[in-house]
Amino acid sequence: MTVAPTKSRRRLCAAALAGTCALGVASGSSHAVGDDVDDKIKNSKSEIDDISKSLADADATLTETNKAVAAADKKAKDAKSALTKAQQKQRDAASDYDVAKADEDASRTALATNRADQAKARTEVGGLARNAFETGGLGDLTFTIEVLTSNSGVSGSMALADIVMRRQQGVITNLKSSAAAGQSEATRLAEIRRRASLAKTKQDAAVTAASTAKTDADTAEASLVALQKTQKDDKKKLEAEKKKEEAKLAALQAESTRLKNVTTTSKDVDTSVHDVPQGTGFLASPGPISSIVSGYGYRFHPVLKINKLHEGDDFPFACGTPFYAAGDGTVIEANYNDVSGNHVYISHGTVNGAQLTSAYMHFTSLSVSVGQKVKKGQQIGVSGMTGRVTGCHLHFETRENGVAVNPLKWIK
Repeated sequence: MTVAPTKSRRRLCAAALAGTCALGVASGSSHAVGDDVDDKIKNSKSEIDDISKSLADADATLTETNKAVAAADKKAKDAKSALTKAQQKQRDAASDYDVAKADEDASRTALATNRADQAKARTEVGGLARNAFETGGLGDLTFTIEVLTSNSGVSGSMALADIVMRRQQGVITNLKSSAAAGQSEATRLAEIRRRASLAKTKQDAAVTAASTAKTDADTAEASLVALQKTQKDDKKKLEAEKKKEEAKLAALQAESTRLKNVTTTSKDVDTSVHDVPQGTGFLASPGPISSIVSGYGYRFHPVLKINKLHEGDDFPFACGTPFYAAGDGTVIEANYNDVSGNHVYISHGTVNGAQLTSAYMHFTSLSVSVGQKVKKGQQIGVSGMTGRVTGCHLHFETRENGVAVNPLKWIK
């Protein structure tokens, strides 16, 4: 899907043109204007066909790329959506972990407080026992003992101390029971935190994977979009080239029509009428007939490799040689193109029932203009090598009603 085939074809065409020129006068490389324009038309049509094929390929390739871009865009959007969901789950997992950790921390704090209370209670009980043993009484705890017991039948400070210690031991037992429950709760909460941590780690990994997938999808889409732009640009170039070539073809076709019809449709066509005996040489030969290096007739084209009609005679004259009108008439074409160079068409009127025209090509310069009346033997230009040639010479044609005929029919 590039313009390479077209450019390649152009190089081939250029080589073909160069090959034609390289053959020189001796091989009869010059052609009639209309003949060369027709060759250009064929080349232009072939060029347009090549471009059209390249455009068809470009369309097919671009269609596939468009599909790939659409798929990549969907994949990128899906990846973005997946990343958003993963990030939300990551936030939820982090929040769950924070809550679980806070609950566990609070439970462990309560458990630590419980254990501290147990230690304090044990210390107090131990202190009561020592005080009772050492002093034989309860000291400052007498009032407390009286409050804790309502049994007035109890006698003796040691008995009361025993009651207090049993009460304190009950407190310790309750604290132990509470600590056991707290330990169980702490263990349960630790498991919840562990699972929350695993979930958080899993979601962190999921976010990393989703982020990588999104980056890859975005990169792939960007690459395809860049390729799509390049292909669109290439297609536009091909379309522009085709349009340019079509315009060129239209101009060539118009020129072909003009050249083929100029001998009969020009407003300057000579209106004189002549009846002459056949073979009497109504027109003067541009040079010795024996000097013709490539005459009228079919030949194998050295470049196109096909049999083609060479529509005139080639006379090898040195550059700067004056050329003269082969007969009386009116100039209907005095122009330049890149094939025939400077050229002149002279209408000689109706001769033996046919509109007769003579054509002269590859002049260095012209001495006449369209609409000008000329006489046989009047200088119309100077020999040269303008147009598609490699050597100085004159290409001479005669046409009847616009159709090329053998010049030998009319010259002497």
